[in-house]
Amino acid sequence: MSGLTSAALRERYADLGVEVREPATESGEVRIAVEAASARILLERLRDDEACAVRRLVDLTVIDRGPEVAKLEVVYRLYSSEFQTSLRVHAELVSGDDPATIDSVTALFPVANWLEREAFDLFGIVFKGHPDLRRLLLEPEFEGNPLRRTTVGAEGPS
Repeated sequence: MSGLTSAALRERYADLGVEVREPATESGEVRIAVEAASARILLERLRDDEACAVRRLVDLTVIDRGPEVAKLEVVYRLYSSEFQTSLRVHAELVSGDDPATIDSVTALFPVANWLEREAFDLFGIVFKGHPDLRRLLLEPEFEGNPLRRTTVGAEGPS
């Protein structure tokens, strides 16, 4: 990322309440945690910031921390071709929100269209502003979300 250290990222995006962690693996991939309400803003700023230039969304997935934590995270894997650097943004969904909701990033990264639909289908996360949020893999009449271990804010599994 053009020499941006974890400390520089913390300072640069402090107004969004980010938590930046040092790379845990040899890949050097930095992890940035942010509340879901600030995720789209952070992703847009990372894309548009010439010092980062993370213009490619490689993947979007969800982590369900289980019934003990009752927390979901949407994980965006981003890549900068210019600096040959990748990073992960973990958007933490607020416990107790049902359905779990986050802003869509399809306008920023068109590939997010199918990735968000998959997360909606399998985890029940609603992506506000998505142009066509409907099931992708399961039949429309299927009830539930097969990869969800918890109902956000619930004591036990759904």
